[in-house]
Amino acid sequence: MKAEKILQKIAEASERHPLKVVAVVIVLTIFMAFLATGVESQTDYEKMVPQDDPVIVALNEIRDEFGGTETVMLGVKLVPSDSSEKVTDIRDPRVLELVDFLEQDIGSMDMVTSVSSRVDVLKAYNNDVIPNDIATVKTIYQNMPESSQDGIFNNDYSMVVVYATTDAGTEDKKILVKDINSRLDEAPIPPGVEVITTGTPALSELIKRMMDESQAVTGLASLLAIFAILLLYFRNVVKSVLPLIPVVVAVIWAAGSMAIFKIPMDTATSVMGSLLLGLGIDYGVHLYHRYEEELREGKSMEEAINIAVVSTGSAVLVTTVTTMAGFAALTIAPLSMMANMGKVCTLGIFFCMAAVICLLPPLIVIEERYTRPFLKKLTLKLKGESNE
Repeated sequence: MKAEKILQKIAEASERHPLKVVAVVIVLTIFMAFLATGVESQTDYEKMVPQDDPVIVALNEIRDEFGGTETVMLGVKLVPSDSSEKVTDIRDPRVLELVDFLEQDIGSMDMVTSVSSRVDVLKAYNNDVIPNDIATVKTIYQNMPESSQDGIFNNDYSMVVVYATTDAGTEDKKILVKDINSRLDEAPIPPGVEVITTGTPALSELIKRMMDESQAVTGLASLLAIFAILLLYFRNVVKSVLPLIPVVVAVIWAAGSMAIFKIPMDTATSVMGSLLLGLGIDYGVHLYHRYEEELREGKSMEEAINIAVVSTGSAVLVTTVTTMAGFAALTIAPLSMMANMGKVCTLGIFFCMAAVICLLPPLIVIEERYTRPFLKKLTLKLKGESNE
């Protein structure tokens, strides 16, 4: 069969030119790793649904005709403090001055279309001037109609909110939230008061940050867990590392392909690394296990690699195609997040198969011909020096 002939040639290339094959893979992996740095993050939920849906069309029309449709909310609230000058009531004039400062400061930002707070209503009842003492604030507030009091402070007078609307795009909204947070560091915040940025844009920034953290943590946890299981099975560090290397390479290739095909990193595709490590390691384990079986039966290294690649490779090809078909079905999902997941996993599984078949055999040859003899000589040399 044509597939078996291709596998046969791969095995022969691995035996004859292992260093060249590994060098080519290293160059390709470095290139894909470079591309992976350009993968865009997608945390805006409105981008994760079909853009021709009536709800999204209406949203875009409103944004075009009436300006900002996203709101950044700044929660100004009381927090515990050891300071003798701490604020104990949100109606404290120092808090009202802070709110007034935030309105003017944030209102001057390019991407902000409007800033407001219900404190403006209270100022209006005092000739647009902030009272000098809390007793005056309380008096003005108590004399206001109930309809005007609504929404200025919460029930226990521990929080007030500032609203900033923006018509910025997805990436600009993340920049806006960062800029607002940096300005808060310079704001005249009195002791006992904290300002927290929230709302949809802030939530997008939070999701982005947590996706990055989750990727690093779950990817490393998956890698260590798989290595530990392989170490228990093979009881040898080198044998445990060899099947893992091609899968790690495949994950890098998959990340690079996301940049090539403009697939964003969202809440679904962010688990790609851990998922491919768990699925792809099977290929490496099967091929390496078959190689060791052939060695135990008295085959030479070359014969064992040839048999392992051709026989196991044929089975791996079939399982790869079936798994790719399953993930490919996700690409027709109307929810773009699921479709992106299908695209990345389809590519990733293919890369796992290709990396294992093309990279694992030359790694085995290098380990047998070069690494193992070198380590033996080094061990003997060290033992000889210690005996002397």
